[in-house]
Amino acid sequence: MKCMNGKDGYDRNFGYRINSLQSNMKSQSPPLHYSHGKEKTFSQKKIQPASIVLHKFRTRQFDEFSFLSKDVNKKMTKKERSSVIARLDFLRDVIMGVTSAKEAEIVVLDILLRAEEEAASNGGGSSLDRYLEEFLPLVESWTLWMALTRPSPMQRHARVFSLLDAMDDVDSVGAGIFADEDEMENLKAAMDEYEFGASAGGKRLAAAILKRMSTHLMLEEKKGIPDGGDVSVDFILPSKFAKGSEWEKQWPEEEQRVEWMNRIGNLALVSSRRRSGTARKTADSSWEQKCVDFKKEPWLLTRQLVELDGWDAAAVQDQQKDILSLTDLVWSFGEGSKQ
Repeated sequence: MKCMNGKDGYDRNFGYRINSLQSNMKSQSPPLHYSHGKEKTFSQKKIQPASIVLHKFRTRQFDEFSFLSKDVNKKMTKKERSSVIARLDFLRDVIMGVTSAKEAEIVVLDILLRAEEEAASNGGGSSLDRYLEEFLPLVESWTLWMALTRPSPMQRHARVFSLLDAMDDVDSVGAGIFADEDEMENLKAAMDEYEFGASAGGKRLAAAILKRMSTHLMLEEKKGIPDGGDVSVDFILPSKFAKGSEWEKQWPEEEQRVEWMNRIGNLALVSSRRRSGTARKTADSSWEQKCVDFKKEPWLLTRQLVELDGWDAAAVQDQQKDILSLTDLVWSFGEGSKQ
C-alpha cells in the first residue's frame, strides 16, 4: 500500500497524524502552537488547520467552510450546497454517535482539508467536484456499512486506506470499497434486521438515518431543510403500554411485538427538544395522540405517518420496506449518487 506523497502533494502518512490528533485532542478548540523551530512549523502547517476543520465539522459549522461559500465556489447551486451539508451532517451524527464508525472521521477530515485547499487555490474545479460528488457519497455509504455491520478494526482500517489511496489516484475511485453486489445486499439485510431501538447507539444511528432520508426527500421536493440540530427517535408502537389499551388490541401477540418493536420501521424521527417535552410524556399515548405530535415535527418522514389510519403489524412492515427502498436513492451503497 502506498505511503508516500500523493500526486497532489498530500502526505500519505497524514492519516496517521489525523488519527493521533483525534486521540490526543482534549477539547474542540485549536491546539496551542509549539514554542519554536520545526515543531512550530509542523503545527502551523498541519495540526492547526486540521484541528480547525475538525472543530467546524464536529460543531456543525458547515457554512464556515470556504468550499461551501457562495463567494468562493460560485458555480455550486443551492441544492448542491444543501446536499453536501446533509451528507456532512449525517457523517457527523454517525461518527460521533456510533463507536464502530469512528475511523470514518479520518477520511472525512482528509476530504475537508483537500476541499478547503482546492477552494483556496482554485476557487473550485474538477478536483473539488471529485471530492464532493464522488468521494463524499462513498464515505457516507461506507460509514453506514461500518455502523451497521460493526466490522473488525483490521477491516475498518483497510477501507480507510483504500479511500485515502483512491483520492490520490484518479482511476481508482471506489476500488476496494465494496467487493461486490452481494455485500451491498448484505448491508441492506443488516439494516432490515438491525434492532435499532434496543440500545442507545442504535437509536442514535436510526435518528441519523431517518434525518438523512427526510432531508433527501425534502431537497427533492424543493422544501426548506430544518436547521441542523440534535434529533432522537420515538417508538411508534410503545415499548410499554397499559393492559387493555388500544395498543394491546392492535398488537395482541407478544411475539409479533418483540419482532417489530426495535426495527427502524417502528421508529419516528423527532426533535430532541420536542422529545424532552411532549413526546416523552406521551410515550405510551394512543395512535391518535401520537399523530398530533408527529404533525408538529419538521421532518417529512415523520409527518407522513399521520396519513395512516392506524399502526398495526402491516403498517410497520410497509414502513420498513419504504425506508429500505430509500437507501438506494440516498446512498446507492458505494456507487455514489447524484444527490
